[in-house]
Amino acid sequence: MKVWLSALLTLGWSQQPWDTFRPKYRPVPLSSTEVPRLGEPRPFEVRWQTSPALQNLYDKVLHLNRTASTLPGYRIQVSTTPSRKIADSLRFFLLENYPQHSVYMLYEPPNYKLRVGDFLDRREAEEWLEHYRKDFSGAFVVPDKVLPP
Repeated sequence: MKVWLSALLTLGWSQQPWDTFRPKYRPVPLSSTEVPRLGEPRPFEVRWQTSPALQNLYDKVLHLNRTASTLPGYRIQVSTTPSRKIADSLRFFLLENYPQHSVYMLYEPPNYKLRVGDFLDRREAEEWLEHYRKDFSGAFVVPDKVLPP
């Protein structure tokens, strides 16, 4: 019986419009000294102010980038090793046995990569790859920025 009574009261209570229970507030105008702008907004100008040292550094980097003397090309990566001693010994081996090509040692943590040659054409790099595979079976051609001939 109590369940039916509470259900009827709840049902009757829920039928009441909620607006009668909400508080009513009268809007108060905000005090402001702003005057609405009439017409189009004025254009604005952005002014960059940099220190002379920063501007000098920016100009130097821009000059170096514009006068870069590298071209897109290919190199042959002959070895990758985490040991600096092994990388140095392989580098000396390459300098002694393959003097016709430049040897480059790159460090990309944690590995040292040994690359040889400055090839503008992939076919030329693949021809030399066969010579390097005699001593380095895992050698392969990689795209890289190379020095012009």
